[in-house]
Amino acid sequence: MLGHLQFRALSPDEQTAYVFIYGTYLAQRYELEYGINLYHLDTFFCEVWVCQVQSEVVRLRSFTSRQPLLPYAALVRLPAL
Repeated sequence: MLGHLQFRALSPDEQTAYVFIYGTYLAQRYELEYGINLYHLDTFFCEVWVCQVQSEVVRLRSFTSRQPLLPYAALVRLPAL
């Protein structure tokens, strides 16, 4: 697996392919007309922004910190105990 800096050195097309091959899908959220899919890649996370109108990847955002994960926390539903 590539490290975060190695991943960021790839072209956008290479990053997209790498995420789809090696990433583990975790969650999806929506913002305006974008579906934002969260993937885990060993030592970092990557969001894949997909335009719902054109059905194409328009942005990738990779990160190692926890702060960008907060929007996904609201999507977690745990059963009552």
